[in-house]
Amino acid sequence: MAGGEMADERAMILAVQGADREQIQSLLIEAAEGLRASGVRVLGVVEHLPPGCDHEDVLLIDLVSGETNRLHQNLGPGAAGCSLDPAGLAAAAAGVERAIAARLDEGGNLSDTVVILSKFGRQEAEGRGLTSAFHAAVAAELSVLTSVSPTVRDQWDGFAGDLAQIAPASLREVEAWWGCLTGEMAE
Repeated sequence: MAGGEMADERAMILAVQGADREQIQSLLIEAAEGLRASGVRVLGVVEHLPPGCDHEDVLLIDLVSGETNRLHQNLGPGAAGCSLDPAGLAAAAAGVERAIAARLDEGGNLSDTVVILSKFGRQEAEGRGLTSAFHAAVAAELSVLTSVSPTVRDQWDGFAGDLAQIAPASLREVEAWWGCLTGEMAE
């Protein structure tokens, strides 16, 4: 995926990078609130990172139902394995897929709907995590806002290809992307 080309400016997926995890998740939450306030239907999941929280206290919050799923599991003292909770990730992805299916069942113009997915990280690069939610959103031809871990940027480019553009993590970038999409869809 080549950056800066005209096709990228109209990409159905915007992936933000360039800030720490807390800043990016706060940006996604702020974007969800702003889009919703302007009449956009917002589906998806974001990470909730309470200030001073322990690693295993991070939750994925469903933006439609408000349901929460743990992102990490407590492996106990001295554990060295990956603490990601596959059951929590699977439940979060399933919730997003249900919300997408419900939106499709309603019918009508889908240009008023965006799916926000907290991150494309190592799990997604390996075909797990929120991968099924990404696939469901793209299959439904819905716009997607997400973040991409820099460590899996090559896998992201292979996964999303020309459907996505990468942008700096700022609300202005998100608003410009959405404005371009809605302007294009209104033509």
